[in-house]
Amino acid sequence: MRSAAYLLAGLFLILLQGTSHRFLVGLDGLSMGNWSAGEILHGATPSLVLPMVVYLGIHEPSMARGSLLAFGLGWGLDILGGSPAFLFRFTMVAIWWISRAASARVSTQSIVMRIPLALSASLVESAIILTLLAIFGADNRRPLELSSIVLPRAISTALFSPFVFSLSHRLLAESWGSSGASKAAGSN
Repeated sequence: MRSAAYLLAGLFLILLQGTSHRFLVGLDGLSMGNWSAGEILHGATPSLVLPMVVYLGIHEPSMARGSLLAFGLGWGLDILGGSPAFLFRFTMVAIWWISRAASARVSTQSIVMRIPLALSASLVESAIILTLLAIFGADNRRPLELSSIVLPRAISTALFSPFVFSLSHRLLAESWGSSGASKAAGSN
């Protein structure tokens, strides 16, 4: 049940992520001195699924379930995002493993750790994607063009990460509450 809740919430976040650029386009007409909002917000579409994958890497006790959930979320990004085949499936599982390895050192209990953790995970994800596109991509100039959006995307992902971490924590707490209630009902 918990896995289905994570996948459904991830699907919602993927759809929200896919439409968030439309909100940023609406801000294009604003200007701030010599800069327009379009120049500042270029590439600032957040990755809303990435903090969920990081949360799963830190808090999911089952390695098989966590990696399969990361694969499923990456699959959703591949299918709905229009990226090259297996790009986000591989990347999300790699980010899950990296967060799993870092789980002994970090905690997501406070906002002080959530934002830098999401920022660093987004930068690592971008590095993996750009490297894979440089090696396997048909257009060798594409990674250079995409490198201009790495930092705005990482910053926007970090800013939205507390909301995604709290959603993920709520899903985990709800599943523990329902499994604890079913265990208590089964023991009576």
